[in-house]
Amino acid sequence: MGMMNKERAKQTFLDYASHYNMEDPKIRLKVGHTLRVAGLCERIAESLDLDPEEKDLAWMIGLLHDIGRFEQVRIYNTFRDSESVNHAQFSADLLFRDGMIRYYMTGSDQDQIMETAIRYHNAYRLPESLTEQEKTYSQILRDADKIDILRVNRETPMTQIYNLPEEAFLTSEISDPVYEDILAHRDVNRVNSRTGIDFLMGHIAFVYGLVYPVSFRIAEAQGYLEQMLAFESRNERTRERMSRIRKEVKDYIREKVQGGT
Repeated sequence: MGMMNKERAKQTFLDYASHYNMEDPKIRLKVGHTLRVAGLCERIAESLDLDPEEKDLAWMIGLLHDIGRFEQVRIYNTFRDSESVNHAQFSADLLFRDGMIRYYMTGSDQDQIMETAIRYHNAYRLPESLTEQEKTYSQILRDADKIDILRVNRETPMTQIYNLPEEAFLTSEISDPVYEDILAHRDVNRVNSRTGIDFLMGHIAFVYGLVYPVSFRIAEAQGYLEQMLAFESRNERTRERMSRIRKEVKDYIREKVQGGT
């Protein structure tokens, strides 16, 4: 496979990240997120009984999935792709068009799988054209990323993540298309997210995009989703809708965890 030693790969990543402003909370957030996603990818791969080399590949994909975020923050000072660049495409381009992947792996036999998983990890839907292997690794990464973004949303102030004042979350209404997506058990289509509370709803709806049984169990055990659902809005209509959303999401998770599906 031409895979690097994991410790060496991790150190290569940390060395790269250290060239950016570690005083910037956005940069620190991405370093922590990256390492946790790599670990989650490995854990999900293990639940699928993948062999050690395949688990290492899942881990490496997690380690590199957001490599473009550092340049995104340096250039644009935001994580919002709509105001800057598509960070997944940007990460894949840095790795596989600009050749950064060779700092992490010597061989190229797994490049296609890795590039596909990284390039589409934030896509609303995966392309139908993916091979079974590409689909599996893409789903592993997407599950791991969603699970940790739930954590990030609780451990980092929303105002910092979205560059919005607190008032934008407390007083805004949930847009109708966002509300409809959540009630229909769908990932929220980001093009419909317009208000502060919409962004929070979009992250709550990540649970609908999870694929593997272990992912639901990890997400439930973390407790972050529960905390997000407990958000207290000052907007009466939003409070009413949140009450319905709370029930829908909790019932959905309970069904997935108990059913083992």
